[in-house]
Amino acid sequence: MLDGQRAEAAVRVRGTQDGVRLLLPPTVPFAAVLAQVRDLLETRAAFFRGAALTLDFTEREPVLDEIVALQQVLDARGVRVQAISAGTAEYRERLARWGYRTEGAEPARRLRLIAPGSEEEADGNATYVRRTLRSGMSVEAAGHLVLIGDVNPGALVVAGGDVLVWGVVRGTVHAGRNGDTEAVIAALRLAPMQLRIANLVARAPDRGAQHLDAPALARVADGQIIIEPWRIERR
Repeated sequence: MLDGQRAEAAVRVRGTQDGVRLLLPPTVPFAAVLAQVRDLLETRAAFFRGAALTLDFTEREPVLDEIVALQQVLDARGVRVQAISAGTAEYRERLARWGYRTEGAEPARRLRLIAPGSEEEADGNATYVRRTLRSGMSVEAAGHLVLIGDVNPGALVVAGGDVLVWGVVRGTVHAGRNGDTEAVIAALRLAPMQLRIANLVARAPDRGAQHLDAPALARVADGQIIIEPWRIERR
């Protein structure tokens, strides 16, 4: 491989006045990218320790599962992702819709328009959705969101307020996306890929870990996301 081709295939690191920037190559398979990131964290541990990092996709298309996997690897090394960047406006808007802090784009704050007779209804500050979300599907709400159904792996739910899932969460849920640390996530069962409240992230438990097999609620306490039993009051 020529030097130029080798450089294009490498994950690059730049130190800036705002922290560390990790630039991802656009065409390299993700497994190779993840392996390079792990190697960088291993060989340059002192450089990355405690760093505030911007994850830069450059011209690479952002994929939610890849972002979650990278965040888990970085989080395990104590590296905080402060922002995610991308090379095109389309990609930056996609990241913003997913609730990530981006460079050059602001998260969408407009209310969703819901067609009459659809599976979704708007009621005041809440959006109600009656369906199960499969991999690749997403739902957004400017305020609170109530989902009657499951959130499967690879699916995404983003809301400006609370998220209530009358089902099982196995995908990614982001509540309080505009910085509301009072927002909560509640579900009949929580076994997520990732939970986010405001700018805080709770990574998925290791495989084989025991999940709370009962209604559960995630909230912010002492600067981190905690999960506790959700006691549903009956009238």
